Amino acid sequence: MLHLLYRLVAQQYVEDWTEVAREIQRIARVRPDLRPSRESAEELLADLPWDKVFDFCERLYSHLARAVYRYNEQTEETEVVASRTEVQDYIASELRVLFLEEHLAFEFAKGLVHRRGRRITADRVVRAELVLGDPRLSAARTHFNKALRYFRSVSQPDPENVVKEAVCAVEAAARTLFPTGGSTLGDVVRSITGSGLGQLPKPIAKTFDGLYGFRSGGVGVGHGGAAGGAVTKELAEYALSVAASQIVLLVDLSMALEPEVPF
Repeated sequence: MLHLLYRLVAQQYVEDWTEVAREIQRIARVRPDLRPSRESAEELLADLPWDKVFDFCERLYSHLARAVYRYNEQTEETEVVASRTEVQDYIASELRVLFLEEHLAFEFAKGLVHRRGRRITADRVVRAELVLGDPRLSAARTHFNKALRYFRSVSQPDPENVVKEAVCAVEAAARTLFPTGGSTLGDVVRSITGSGLGQLPKPIAKTFDGLYGFRSGGVGVGHGGAAGGAVTKELAEYALSVAASQIVLLVDLSMALEPEVPF
């Protein structure tokens, strides 16, 4: 963010460091400094919580961005070097790149910071990431991380690969957690379907078959020539959310089968 601010001040896309510092003071809810400076802006920005940094990004775009003019001595007229809209477009572009570089679950669009996906999806993803911290599930974690990158990419969205990698993550987790169940997700699901402890009730097992079927039949997801329907952004998010829940469920089922350790 500081690199961006240095460029904006140098190009006169914002007025100066004084205005930048004053805006950060306002966002941080601190007493105004009578002599704000670049140093004070840097210190305050470094201490801002993430949610306040997002507020600053929005204010940088909407409040601090300004048009740049220069005086033409030959025509004796003031010319526009960069309109305010052009400056705002530049700021938005730089912020989008910054968010992508930091792998944030947010994007900057139309002057505002938006969470990528619905809150329930984000919550399920967090739960899945926690259980995927198990070293045994490294293969599943690799696939799941790929699905997240495809889902969170603003510049190159790839919903088909979101579905493919999300289902691959479920399959990898299932094969690791139930090594005697078979070599495919379908095999493992069938092996653990039942009404006993650590088993999947049949209606729930069908949800695994359904998601796996879409991974195989969705247009552009699995097999060439598949005609199972186009993968939209909404369907990709649904697949990711369901896959995250399925991974957590598989982990819970496997733990139910582990013998209790006597103390």
